[in-house]
Amino acid sequence: MKFGRSLRFKFIVGFSIVMIPIMVFVYYNNLYAIQVVREQVSLINSNHLSQNMEQNERVLQATSRYLYRLGDTDPDIIALYFIPYGSGDYTITKQRILNKFTTDTSFYNLIDSFFLYNIREDDITIGNPDHYNDKITTIKEMMPTAIMKDGRVQNANWKIVKAGSNYGLVKITQINQDLYAGAWINMNSLNNQEKFVEMGEKGGSLMISSDGTPLSDTSLSSDQIKLVSRYLNGLDKPYQIIKDPVDKQNYLLVGRKSAVSDVISIVLLPEERILLNLSFFQMAIRWTPVVALCFLGLSLVFLRETLFKPLGTLIRGMRTATRGDLDFQLVSNYSVEFDFVIKTFNQMISQIQHLKIDIYEEKLRTGEAEYKQLQMQINPHFYLNTLNIIYSLAGLKKYDLVQKMAEHLADYFRFSIRTDRDFIHLYQEMEHIEHYLEIQKLRFPNKLLFKLSIAESFDVIQLPPLTVQPFVENAVIHGFKNRGEHFVIEVHVVSDVHNPDRFINIIIIDNGDGFPATLLEQLHSGQYIVDDWKQHIGIWNVENRLRMKFGGEANLSFMNRPDGGAVVIIRIPIELAESGGGLLYA
Repeated sequence: MKFGRSLRFKFIVGFSIVMIPIMVFVYYNNLYAIQVVREQVSLINSNHLSQNMEQNERVLQATSRYLYRLGDTDPDIIALYFIPYGSGDYTITKQRILNKFTTDTSFYNLIDSFFLYNIREDDITIGNPDHYNDKITTIKEMMPTAIMKDGRVQNANWKIVKAGSNYGLVKITQINQDLYAGAWINMNSLNNQEKFVEMGEKGGSLMISSDGTPLSDTSLSSDQIKLVSRYLNGLDKPYQIIKDPVDKQNYLLVGRKSAVSDVISIVLLPEERILLNLSFFQMAIRWTPVVALCFLGLSLVFLRETLFKPLGTLIRGMRTATRGDLDFQLVSNYSVEFDFVIKTFNQMISQIQHLKIDIYEEKLRTGEAEYKQLQMQINPHFYLNTLNIIYSLAGLKKYDLVQKMAEHLADYFRFSIRTDRDFIHLYQEMEHIEHYLEIQKLRFPNKLLFKLSIAESFDVIQLPPLTVQPFVENAVIHGFKNRGEHFVIEVHVVSDVHNPDRFINIIIIDNGDGFPATLLEQLHSGQYIVDDWKQHIGIWNVENRLRMKFGGEANLSFMNRPDGGAVVIIRIPIELAESGGGLLYA
């Protein structure tokens, strides 16, 4: 009983129902006559194609030789190079060349026009006035890409171009340093439709490129052209039988590719016209699409009930799970195999739901621990420097400065050792920076100046502790090298220029040496984390803590001032900062 419901049994029965009638029909249908007719018609049209293509190529080759000889045999073209542009002699010589091109066009019956291009003066002389503006525009657009830096023509073959709504073949040769001669052939001149047989109303010939672009006028529809373009790789065969999905008719396709250009000449013949005198085969071919559609309909109904419905149920369940909704169960009443798959899927979804909850809770705990560790890594940076300052002042018996230093130092360490805070107010961070800079002023008397500015409306904005101070400390350590001049540090809190309602910018500016070019490039690309992260642990800590608290909303920018010094910009979202963040992972 289970085997009767199995997918294997249903596939066997369905395959038999669909394929046995087709196999019986094919077995009793004599295809020999159709094959003979196809071969004869394809041979005739293939010969016509080959003759037409060979004739066209002979003209193209003769035209190429003509262009190559112009620079050596035509005195007017030789003289034009030496005559000043715009002079009377230049105009007269150009007119003689134009007359020669017009006369020579009659000897090359496929040539639409010859032209001469002066690259130095961007001047074009073209023989045939038909579609003059389109040709001028096309030639001027293609010349910069067709000519290499040394003046040679990049591609010596015939090139397909488009002028307005018409396509053509263009050949360009270099005459001298400034002059280039060329020939233009209209694609419709290469397509000789009268020679082909059995085309009928639905058939036709066409010149087409290797990428499927129609190049000449044709009686074929756009759907037929698209159909032909999918079979261009098989033109090495004597013929191809293709089926149009629009009218359900079979067509015989014959084609030949040009040896001197990227042009393919094809002929599409309706098979119903080829088999016009074979009534039995014609009737069979006429009814084949109807029978095929019936078989297709039965197959689709069969597959929908046995395969598509259960697969659709599974796909809907997977899409629901992809959106993050795991609180569901699929109902199955299909074959044995799909029942097993859907039940297994339901069990997996339940397990994933529980596992996701466990992982999320563990991730929260791990992230909080990582954040605390990052915050604590910053604290030891300043200890040794402050002890050295106190020692030096005590040795000089400047006890008033020692007291002042101790007061600032106490406030500084009181702020630094409080690692239990995820967020502080911006004014508290600025006060901490002020204590740090006052300590540095005592260390470098009359050498260090600083300015801190913050609007009152930004005082209560919250950010992680020690977000700004590491950059001020880096400025003092790395930027304060020229002790003969005052070292100035400024910290400004302003609204973001581009989005003042959503972001604030904390700008740290100094007049020191600025960032080295290599370091600045690493800071922009983030490569400093890979190459030398230990020397930039402060930057790395700030960047990671901002990412953990604000996600991708906060970022750091680094640059150098034009007149010397470094600039660091910390952008913080106002809404998240005012609410104390809330994004542990992003």
